[in-house]
Amino acid sequence: MNNEEIKKWIEDNLVLRDEAETITGQSTSGFGQSVSAGRIKAFVEFGTNRKTRLYLRSDLEGYARNKRK
Repeated sequence: MNNEEIKKWIEDNLVLRDEAETITGQSTSGFGQSVSAGRIKAFVEFGTNRKTRLYLRSDLEGYARNKRK
């Protein structure tokens, strides 16, 4: 994969928390509870003091289909 292909894959498949909340249909606190409980896991995490987490879109879509309403 060249850099452009990698960039395209990242743009198509990884999302930040705000978009992740939209995909799962959860509030900020609900999403945080799901992450804390281990039901949603970050695909990749950067930083030590201030963490940036990216979530895999397909994982979130699957979670949204299967979560309790």
